[in-house]
Amino acid sequence: MTKTETKLLKTAVTALFAFAAFSISGSFVPLTSSLAQAEEGDDGRPVINVPRVGGRELFQSCVLCHKYDGRGGPSEGGYGADLRVTTLTHAQLVHVITYGRQARGMPPFKGLLDEDKIETLATFIKEDLRLEE
Repeated sequence: MTKTETKLLKTAVTALFAFAAFSISGSFVPLTSSLAQAEEGDDGRPVINVPRVGGRELFQSCVLCHKYDGRGGPSEGGYGADLRVTTLTHAQLVHVITYGRQARGMPPFKGLLDEDKIETLATFIKEDLRLEE
């Protein structure tokens, strides 16, 4: 692959991810060096690095029950727990997100979110939603 072809491929990949980001979020998210990039691998072929979705974006699946700030309360599934003051450990959160708590109205997200996304979501709940003491 020539350098010109590699540059064209990098431009096309960047445009593709910009379109995908717009389609998912509904607003334009500028792609910077910290987002999707195509780099040349050891064999000269492009390697595409795709960023993981952050916890805030993943938490959008939780807001119906746990509200936008994690406070919980009355909801469609019953009474959403206040995630800002949860006493669950990170590992326990991963388990609950993965397998749910059917008796309490918490659905399982296994199959809907992969393991990495569940880990990211649990970290977001423990670190970013937690109320300051």
